[in-house]
Formats: sequence, structure tokens, C-alpha cells
Amino acid sequence: MLAGMAAAAPENISLHPGTIASYDFGGFGPGYPVPGTIQIHGLTLQPGDTIPWHYHKGVSYVILKRGTLTETHLVGAHRCAKETLRAGGAFTESPGQVHTITNNSAEVAVIWWSTAFPESDGITVFSPDFRAGSTYFVTAPDCEDGRAFVLRICLRFRPAACE
Repeated sequence: MLAGMAAAAPENISLHPGTIASYDFGGFGPGYPVPGTIQIHGLTLQPGDTIPWHYHKGVSYVILKRGTLTETHLVGAHRCAKETLRAGGAFTESPGQVHTITNNSAEVAVIWWSTAFPESDGITVFSPDFRAGSTYFVTAPDCEDGRAFVLRICLRFRPAACE
């Protein structure tokens, strides 16, 4: 089971990988085009499920078919931004964008996701019910929420004006 996930881990609805003869992964590859895998992946997240902090080597396209999710991504040193996504919404992740996804709602969320990754990386089995390619886990960043950041800046530069 993935570290940081609730007891009910995400489950695959379907995972369809296909090969591409040549793809340039830029800074996430060897510096020249290599064989790649493109996956189209359907998965469910139960209430409370979290996909821990990670990134992808290729652009990721995500559509939320059902439910509500919170996507949190790193935007700078000790700074994260959150976005709430509702059924019918979509987002993209650039290669290397560190992020996490959480189902904070009371209903099951269904995600359809597509990305590319080096063929040599293969598909990883995270649990009996969940496997995926192109998910490279990282240590959770130390994010401050916006209010804590503003208060810290205020205290540093104008302590008399801070509440």
C-alpha cells in the first residue's frame, strides 16, 4: 500500500498502456528521444484516500468524472497552492510538477488520467488493486498556508502592524 494512503487505497477501473517508438522527456529523460509508454488510466478514490506527493515525467491530463477532489501542488519554496476540482472539471500537470491529490469529500471520486513515461520505467504495482506508470514519489514538502506565510512576512518586516 502507498505510504500516506488511507486503508482503502485507490482502485483501478482500467489501465490501458500503449507504446510509442520515440518520445523526448526533456530533463526527465537521457537528453534524446527514447521509447515511451502512454497510459490512459481510470481509477477510484474513496473518501479520505490520498495519492501521496509525486510528479510525472511527461505532461499529465486529468478529468474528474465523478466526485470532488483537492489537488495541491508546490508553487515555490515552502509554498503550495490548492485547487478544488468537481465532476466534469479537468487539470494538467507539467513534467516535474510536484503534487498530491486527496478525496476530502463524502463520495467516491472517479478520475480518468493520461500521461507518457519512459517505457523502461514500466508499470508499478502499489497494491493488489492499484497499479500505474509514471508516478514518482517524493518527500512531502513543508508547505505553509497563505495566511501563515503572510503572517511570517508581516512579523519579519512590520511587526508592529501584525495582528
